[in-house]
Amino acid sequence: MQGKTEELTNVGLQSYVKNLDQQDQIKLKTYVALKFDKSYLTVNDKFSGRRQFTPAELLALQTIIDNELWRQ
Repeated sequence: MQGKTEELTNVGLQSYVKNLDQQDQIKLKTYVALKFDKSYLTVNDKFSGRRQFTPAELLALQTIIDNELWRQ
């Protein structure tokens, strides 16, 4: 991420994911799908920009990414 003090946006999130390798993208999306109780396809649509994350989801994603919880 660009910095822990910057607020995550849908566009910033897409940029972050594009910079990950394919294995890490899958790992992040799978983690988020499980934590948000959403289907992988729904989460994938949100990460690709076809759908938008809600402000609450963006806040949760900020924590997940800043703390790299999805890598554990």
